[in-house]
Amino acid sequence: MTQDERFDRIDDSNERLTRYVLELRDETAHRLDVIDHRLDMISATVASLDSRLPPLTKAILDSGSLAAQLAREQSREKALAADLAARLDRLEEKLSKLIDPAA
Repeated sequence: MTQDERFDRIDDSNERLTRYVLELRDETAHRLDVIDHRLDMISATVASLDSRLPPLTKAILDSGSLAAQLAREQSREKALAADLAARLDRLEEKLSKLIDPAA
């Protein structure tokens, strides 16, 4: 094998290696673009969720506050109803004694 043939083989190998490196570079750039696009979508989604969380948190706190207020009012109403029932019992007892003192 002559020197020219060796240089031609080395030159061919060098060209193949250069082509491989350029193809790898293009494929890597393409895949990184896809990843970058996905990251942009995730970033937009997270930003959208971030903007929705404060009103949602406020709504949860408001509904909890409303539920506590309703429970307090219901408890108060039960107490008033029990007090009214006790007073009615005493009143009925007094009325029955007034109507029939012997009983």
